[in-house]
Amino acid sequence: MQSNRIVTRSARSLILARFNTTTPNANSVQAPKPQNISSDMIGPPDPVSNLRRIIFKKTNEETKLEKKYRKLRAEVQEWNQNFWTQHNTRFFKEREAYLKNNLPEGKSNLTADEMSVFYKAFLDKNWRTHLYYNKEWYKKNVTLLALALQVKLRRIFKIKDSK
Repeated sequence: MQSNRIVTRSARSLILARFNTTTPNANSVQAPKPQNISSDMIGPPDPVSNLRRIIFKKTNEETKLEKKYRKLRAEVQEWNQNFWTQHNTRFFKEREAYLKNNLPEGKSNLTADEMSVFYKAFLDKNWRTHLYYNKEWYKKNVTLLALALQVKLRRIFKIKDSK
């Protein structure tokens, strides 16, 4: 009798999970308004950049500093998204061309060792881009960290914005 209840609960859970899925449907996906969410929301990975977009929570009593911090976070996210979308688009295009030019007749794929030639060439060709990205990424994150610290200290000590 006990095992029958477990099976029934499991079946019910599977049915409910099937109808309550979080997988986005192209017709039903709509970003929530920042004012209507209780915390930052993280979306699914972008198919090209592989980054997850974040919808940042916006409170009604947001201070000027908190607004500045939220907006800068969104700007940095957009900058990061653009970089990785462009980078990965280039990567996929060049990888496809490499496969087209180097795939022997009758083979469907190259081995990891054979592909390592492409990967090294791609990284060598783009090292300046990666160097620039890393320098900018660190600068942006230090700025965000400083703002986050200011916001946190103002909240802890209950310091109001000067008008």
